[in-house]
Amino acid sequence: VDLVFGFLFSDPTAQGGFDLCKFFGLEQDIRITTMASPEMILLKLEKVFGKDEKFNLEIATSMKEQILKNAADDRKEEYNSKVGLALLFDQAGGKMTPEMAEAVEGDLKTSQHIDNLIAEIKEEWDIWDGRDGEIDDQVTFDHFYNGFMAPYFGCYRCEDSQKGLRCLDMDSDGMVDWNEFRFYLKWAGREYSEVKNKKELLDMAFRKGLIPAMKDEILKTREENGK
Repeated sequence: VDLVFGFLFSDPTAQGGFDLCKFFGLEQDIRITTMASPEMILLKLEKVFGKDEKFNLEIATSMKEQILKNAADDRKEEYNSKVGLALLFDQAGGKMTPEMAEAVEGDLKTSQHIDNLIAEIKEEWDIWDGRDGEIDDQVTFDHFYNGFMAPYFGCYRCEDSQKGLRCLDMDSDGMVDWNEFRFYLKWAGREYSEVKNKKELLDMAFRKGLIPAMKDEILKTREENGK
């Protein structure tokens, strides 16, 4: 059953306590972004890889600094998959645990398959990208919706759906950049490497990645507005 937004997000009776992730059986998770604190990063490490003496606030602080450095260098990395978190840990000066090393090794074995699927999706992206006469790796929200989001979103123009789309607009330019979308595709490929085709990869990216992220964006906006 496709997840249909809009009427759920915009229903005023749902704003008090409706939990979209719980309703659809999606696990709420700690999301590691530039806004994450060292304490959150430490919790994420322990949740994903278990407690380890190597996991402490010192390394978590270094990981936070590495995230900010990557952002300043315009390196669009993902840190929420096992592999992404392990690589961040390594970049920040940590020594990988055996489980981390195993996750990274497994990613190397499946990365070509996932890269091929992402390349297929990029071909579709370029078709929509060229609708404005120029292929510049950016599409409007309208084109992104028509090309990729429609199976999951029943009400594109509803206010809350528009708010949720902000999580795709990382640089706040009113467009969806290919690197912003690829961020979620790469995450989905690392977390669900068993996907067989581009449809399954897109499905995992939306259902397991984008939908929880959009819920977070909506809740953040409501908190900022005091609602």
